[in-house]
Amino acid sequence: MVSCTRILFIFFVLLLFSGCKKEEDDEIYLDSTKTIKISDGISVDNGYHIHDSNLNLKAYDAFLKYLTSSNHFKIVTQREFANATSNDKVIISLRYDIDDDINAAIKFAYREKKYGIRSTYYILHSSGYYGITKLNYFKRNDKIIRYLQKIQNDFGQEIGWHNDLVTLQIVYNIDSRKYLKDELGWLRANGINVYGAVAHGREYCYQYHYLNSYFWNHTIGASQGFFYNWEYVPIGGEYKKIEKDNLSSYNLEYDGDQFMADYRFADVNRDNGKMWYMGKVNFDAIQPGKKVIIILHPQHWD
Repeated sequence: MVSCTRILFIFFVLLLFSGCKKEEDDEIYLDSTKTIKISDGISVDNGYHIHDSNLNLKAYDAFLKYLTSSNHFKIVTQREFANATSNDKVIISLRYDIDDDINAAIKFAYREKKYGIRSTYYILHSSGYYGITKLNYFKRNDKIIRYLQKIQNDFGQEIGWHNDLVTLQIVYNIDSRKYLKDELGWLRANGINVYGAVAHGREYCYQYHYLNSYFWNHTIGASQGFFYNWEYVPIGGEYKKIEKDNLSSYNLEYDGDQFMADYRFADVNRDNGKMWYMGKVNFDAIQPGKKVIIILHPQHWD
């Protein structure tokens, strides 16, 4: 027969653990703004969960606070990066590749606005939030313009083009040059200023050995190592010739992949299976005048 004391102990333990949640299960807010209004009928929950102790919105917020509380850094957009110089500060450009989660990008831009930081958000045109892309078919999600207007107009950030154009052509059989002209025309007609582009690293790139940067005539394929199909890509029993063009054909000013930087850090880089995060670098030790690009994917931090 189980004693009353043991029954009470078991009941207490069950009660204790039933009332506890893991921190990662709790939604956390960094300030009093619980939701971010995008437009009538569209809003983004401004809370987050801690799934990783190093990659989360709280850690990201602390990094922004660190950057802006120091006189050691000069923060610039990607458009400003190439011509930015300084004798007494480290030049840092924060680049965000919005691969899958536009809501996470909204939270990032909101926090940067709070700290007076301007950076660049590259919109991925082949993502589910931007539209539907299938073989010989594309349909844009017109609501995406509200999110981009929020990031650019309300939060003061730069919008860039996350280039998946070679994939668009060789995998989905869509005219990449016409597509780019049409989409940039639509974005600009809705007030979104797009000045630059960076390439997206799609799984098809590894399968068929190409880079999306091969869309640009200025890209030199011979130096790309494993990604050797610079002009033709073997797919479906044929060699497809990659459509190419120039930045100037689309009123674009820069290809961010061509920037010369002293340091380039990215959260997708891995060390012993762990993704890179800002705590791995002593930014205070970087010498003034050096130029740094930090590439983050908001989806990994939310």
